[in-house]
Amino acid sequence: MFKNTLKLVLIIAMAAFVAGCQQQSTSGAKIGFVNTNKVFKECKAGTEGMEYLKKSSEEFQTKFAEMQKELTGNQTEENTRKFQEALGEYQNKMGAEQNRIVEALQSSFTKAVEEYRTANGYAVILGTESAISYDKTADISDKIIEAMNKMDIKIKPE
Repeated sequence: MFKNTLKLVLIIAMAAFVAGCQQQSTSGAKIGFVNTNKVFKECKAGTEGMEYLKKSSEEFQTKFAEMQKELTGNQTEENTRKFQEALGEYQNKMGAEQNRIVEALQSSFTKAVEEYRTANGYAVILGTESAISYDKTADISDKIIEAMNKMDIKIKPE
């Protein structure tokens, strides 16, 4: 009799343990996802940055073509050196401008995400790039774009 009672108690305890393990919590942490590529491409500052870099590149292409024409008819060591210096200066300038714009966008993005997370009670916000699967209602990319569009992000040098 004692063995049967002990078996019954153990079976009930195991059943309770298994049932407890299978319950899902309904009060989990709030998680959001953001598509960083979309935000950088669609926010006002990202669009302005791309336009600014494209315009600067086109201006250099024009200058570059003129320098090549001059060099074609008068290829001296001095002219070749000047051409290479101009090319190096342009590459340095464009690299610095691109870095400046990316840093401005990145710091504004980080600020927008942090403020949105805090204001809306999210425990964590992850990039959509790192998610294998997620509910599209958890995507807050448009909200971050809205927040960044309200910011005064300096893209063009003053």
